[in-house]
Amino acid sequence: MGSERESLTAEAGSRPMRWTWVVIGVVFGAIVIAVFINVVDRYLDRPGVDGLVGSLTVLLVGIFVGAGSRGETLREAAVAGLMLAVLTIAIVAFQMRIAVPTLVWLTGPFYALVLALLGGYVGEMLQGTLDEAHVDRPIDWPWVFVSIVIGFTLSTYALFLTHALVPSSPNQDLVVFAGAFLVTGVLIGFFSPGKTMIEPAIAAAGLMMAHGGFLLVFIDTPPDLVWLLLVFAVGTLLALGGGWLGETLQGSLRKG
Repeated sequence: MGSERESLTAEAGSRPMRWTWVVIGVVFGAIVIAVFINVVDRYLDRPGVDGLVGSLTVLLVGIFVGAGSRGETLREAAVAGLMLAVLTIAIVAFQMRIAVPTLVWLTGPFYALVLALLGGYVGEMLQGTLDEAHVDRPIDWPWVFVSIVIGFTLSTYALFLTHALVPSSPNQDLVVFAGAFLVTGVLIGFFSPGKTMIEPAIAAAGLMMAHGGFLLVFIDTPPDLVWLLLVFAVGTLLALGGGWLGETLQGSLRKG
């Protein structure tokens, strides 16, 4: 593991931009945006939802490029997110003939750059390129952060898809969130080099409470308080169980 990490880090030195991964990231992001917008808001009459889907997709592109490419590719993730944002805004403005506010033109690319860099960091953590991915602490706060980013991204995508495909209530939305944290726990437990079962659970505990407010803002209906507390506890346990399952799978592969 150590020699592999050193080789990955060494590749991040002075090298030219890997434009292939930039193009792959832009194409991947364009497909995700096209599919989600077509399912969730085909006529683009919900700007808040469309903006959130676009933002999460830029973040996802950063994760995809950071985790998928060998070596450290934060630059590629940032450029891919920036290009995707500019391309998306241009298509909306010039092809779809939808008015784009000047503020979006001015701040959107910078916002996308920051989000893509953030996603690239998460992706590099999953790949194990960054040194902090291998530091052993009682609580690995970088992995808590990674869990928060992945958990929020997965649960928000799942929420929008659920509402677009089947009728659901705020209480059922909380179940969707809890399921997303199970997947997050598995991912973190599997990809992180140390023991990181507790980190997804900490992230889930915080995000479950934040999602109550999220539902109020975007769904306009608050969830039942008792149900929120119940799913809060269950979601935290699912994240913990997912972390254990991911660690178990990682250990099994190493033995194999």
